[in-house]
Parts: sequence; structure tokens; C-alpha cells
Amino acid sequence: MSKWIKWIWGTTVLVNLAVFIWFLVGATSNFQRSLDLVGMPIMLFCGIPSLIINMISIVVLIRKWNSSLSISTMIYGVIFIFILIFCTPAFINALEHTVKPEQVESEPVRRTSDQKYEYNLEIINMSQRNSQVNLIVKEVSDQAVKKTIPLDLDAKEIVAITTGPGSDWQWTVLEPTEKPEIYKLTTTERLGMHKVYRINITEGISQEM
Repeated sequence: MSKWIKWIWGTTVLVNLAVFIWFLVGATSNFQRSLDLVGMPIMLFCGIPSLIINMISIVVLIRKWNSSLSISTMIYGVIFIFILIFCTPAFINALEHTVKPEQVESEPVRRTSDQKYEYNLEIINMSQRNSQVNLIVKEVSDQAVKKTIPLDLDAKEIVAITTGPGSDWQWTVLEPTEKPEIYKLTTTERLGMHKVYRINITEGISQEM
């Protein structure tokens, strides 16, 4: 009996730990954002208790693996097994409701004044630490030619972003300069900040001015 309890207990611990780590990584998008209103209660009521139980279980199983478990230890083991079995589905259910696809916000597509390029700004995962801000540029004469130019802009600095109504609004203005490959990108008040970039469309790079 003692041997079977140890094997079931150990398996339950490993499964629970694996699912807990999977939940934690998935719910935080690889630790790029904090837990939301679904994930936080699960962490408090299931995650922390199960983690404590797992740590105690590992210590007990390592010390007692080559010897018989006492009656009291087996009782605690059975209780711990049931708690861990209860917590494991909670992690899975919470993960299904917290994992979010990549969130992309963008402005309407516009053309440069010289009618050579179509462009728009994309903000990816604005509220997360892994946020990205990219300028998307396409040649009007060849829509297959598309360039994604990253901007050195921390999306967390954007505090007053506005959109719409309709499509007659913009976060940025891309203007030609004297050099054919160099354009000037200026942010508008709708992005909540004023920045100017030097865009080398040929090389696909940007530099804040």
C-alpha cells in the first residue's frame, strides 16, 4: 500500500507541477504581462497552495522513498493528492480563458504625398512588455513589396491613443524628403506624443530625430 501511495503521489506532483508551469507561462505570455482577473484568483487559491504542497511532497517522497510510509504520512499523502488533482483542472480551465492572441492595433492606410508608398503604423501588444511598434510600407506600383520597419518607440509611453470615427484620422504622417529613399515620419496628437523619425525605406530602418 505504501509503495502505491508513493507512486501515485509522485505522479500527481509531477503532473500538477507541469500543468502549473504551463499555466503560469501561458497566462503571462512568457512573463511579458501580469495575470488578469481570471488568472490572479487561480494563482492565489490554487497556484500558491499547490506549490507549497508540491514542495512538502517532494521533500517527504525523497526522504521516505526507500522506506515505508507511516499511517499518518499516508493520510496526508492522500489529502495532498486530492488537493493537487482538484487544482490541476483549474489551471487548465484558467489558461483557456487567459491566453490571448497577439493584439494588433493599427491606423488606416494612407499614401505619401508623392503617391509612391502606402503606409500605416501598427502597435503590437501595447500593454505588454514585449510590445512592438512598426511602420508598414508598401509600394503603390507593386503591392507585393512590403516592408516592416521597427520604430524605437516604447508602446507603454502611449497614454492617450485615440482612433476614429471612420477612417479619416492618422497617428503618423510620412513625408518625402530631398533624398528619394529617405522619408520623414511624424507622429500626431492622436498617438499622444510627438516624435519625428528618419525613415530609410530602401534599407528598412528608422532613426529618431
